[in-house]
Amino acid sequence: MTRFVDMHMHAGFAPDPAALAAELADAGIASFANTVTPQEYARLSPTLASAPGMRLGLGLHPWWVGTPELGSLDDALAAFERDLATTCFVGEVGLDFWPSRAHTKEAQLEALTRIAQLCAAKGNVLMSLHSVKAERELFDVLEASGCLERCTCILHSYGGPSDQLMRAVDNGCFFSIGRRMLASKRGREYARILPDDCLLVESDLPASQGASISADELAAELAWVIDELACIRGVGAESLRDAINARSVALLGLQAA
Repeated sequence: MTRFVDMHMHAGFAPDPAALAAELADAGIASFANTVTPQEYARLSPTLASAPGMRLGLGLHPWWVGTPELGSLDDALAAFERDLATTCFVGEVGLDFWPSRAHTKEAQLEALTRIAQLCAAKGNVLMSLHSVKAERELFDVLEASGCLERCTCILHSYGGPSDQLMRAVDNGCFFSIGRRMLASKRGREYARILPDDCLLVESDLPASQGASISADELAAELAWVIDELACIRGVGAESLRDAINARSVALLGLQAA
């Protein structure tokens, strides 16, 4: 039985990703495990791509653009294109124009534009998207590439302006909501007004490379998010969880349980 579905987490950050995947499966927790570089995806794919209840996303996170871990952007995009032939799950990708990351803005745009073009050409790709102070640019890229029409887009922990929130809703995007989004007044208001049929939940855990997380801790995090979300929206937590689980299982192409 599926107890929870975590629509944005980082199994690769755990000390033993395969052991975490097995523990989550035993606990009835399905997940969309995002990676941050094509190298991480290639390292994890042999064990996690077939893990029960888990879908592994091919990622190129904007924080890693311009870092030694990613290496040459051309090489990283070539690896992304090669590995996209093996999967329909992409994440974490996006844009982050926070002042400390402004120096990589053009490289980020280059990366996301190419990623979006590749995903739109493939079609039917589920994408988990990061955006900080770059929401308009993010949607411009997704729209111009055809991703909004040909792929399914999830906004991870959205905190941007309300006009871009409605732009996302109008284009059929989903929103994965977690503790970080619910920590702000704006995020809680968005969680209140979003349509029922675009709601998902996430843990975004483990929080950093090498951090330990147990299935019980992850379940407790998701239960807290659902309880808070139910309170904000004035609905029952159990019925909300069941609806979100069903929606998430369908997006991940998992067998309902």
